[in-house]
Amino acid sequence: MPSDQKLQTIASIKAAGVAGSDAAESQQITREGLISSINNALEFARMSQRIVGLLMVHLIRPDKLEAMVGAASGELMKHALLRLQGALRGADRYTAVSDEKIIILLPNLKSASQANLAADKVQRLLEEEFSIGQSLVHVRPVVGIVLFPDHGEIAEELVVHADIAAGVAVSQDVAQHSFQHEDRSDSDVYLGLEAPLREAIRTNRIQLHYQPQVQLKSGKCVSVEALVRWDAPDYGPVAASTIIRIAEISGTIGTLTDWVINTAFRQQTEWKKLGIDVNISVNLSTINLANSELPEKIQQAIGTWGVDPQRITFEITESATIGDTQRSIAVLNRLKALGLKVALDDFGTGYSSLSYVKNFPLDELKIDKLFVQNICDSAADQKIVRSIVALAHSFNLQVVAEGVEDDARLRELKKLGCDLVQGYVFSPALPASHFANWMRARP
Repeated sequence: MPSDQKLQTIASIKAAGVAGSDAAESQQITREGLISSINNALEFARMSQRIVGLLMVHLIRPDKLEAMVGAASGELMKHALLRLQGALRGADRYTAVSDEKIIILLPNLKSASQANLAADKVQRLLEEEFSIGQSLVHVRPVVGIVLFPDHGEIAEELVVHADIAAGVAVSQDVAQHSFQHEDRSDSDVYLGLEAPLREAIRTNRIQLHYQPQVQLKSGKCVSVEALVRWDAPDYGPVAASTIIRIAEISGTIGTLTDWVINTAFRQQTEWKKLGIDVNISVNLSTINLANSELPEKIQQAIGTWGVDPQRITFEITESATIGDTQRSIAVLNRLKALGLKVALDDFGTGYSSLSYVKNFPLDELKIDKLFVQNICDSAADQKIVRSIVALAHSFNLQVVAEGVEDDARLRELKKLGCDLVQGYVFSPALPASHFANWMRARP
């Protein structure tokens, strides 16, 4: 590139705010704008021989169980993001990527030590207690650090490596961890499976399996949860959570979700023709809930397959609502207007609070298996489940318990007033034809 053209390009990137003045105020960006902001920073760094840093900040709550009825995760994240405003350089950008993670972009660094100094500053800033309503909330920030060009060449790769570095820090119980090449195995799986996943979606080589949900009062299977499955070439079975992360990173989550919705709706219609009439639950990701076109796509699928919207539930996690709560509520209200139901998944583990139950248009709470596993041995877990059931029923919400593995837990959940259960005590997730056979074999 000619030198004058190079200078002009650098000037245009600076004008876009990538390498702005340190005297300016750092900016919060949207999740959707994250990758483009990183790409701009990388372009500038390549031309100016500078370094780009990414910090993945994982906010760990020591009082996680108490948080269920304490400060809302959305309020905590808002306070954390406000605290970062003005504390970073003017060129820096940041956004929440889940209910407990913040990613910070540090463009135009002169040395790697600047990223470590920024990580130290962020940790000191977020370690101070938060005053939210009537509660004093403490967090332990753990930071994963990656650098361009040492730890990756493209935006998506750097984000994955930052997430992995934060995970290593959490697992080793240290405050910070800079990405090491020996940490690369997980990222190689993600990045190496992007193209095969795109092809699998395009050629219909992924599957849905269906896990029964059994009503405790009647003992009948009244619904199923649709779970994506993929046996990747040269790799083998890929966990559903990994499939979703790959799809989000690669930008194929919208296509994957469209496929899941249409496949699940079609299957429900086919089962009904066989005399198997069950409700069906489908999971939505963070990015799905940010898509304002989602309700129209779902409405189109309802018309295509002729399903009853009142027999469809969409499951969300709290992380799907972080960043723009009002937009999330607006999208969910549009789904409710179509007659669909909404469930809050993993309740009790994501800093769930009364404000979520009060403000979101919910029909169902799903108790995470973390509390179900020890329900027969832990008085604390029994109290938590009893409290969730009482809370849900006071708001006329149904309660589903996940991860129920044996009859002892089943009996305990029935005593505590749980409405539905799913887990190996009845069946793992099954392919559609196997589920039909399972239903026929039930008394």
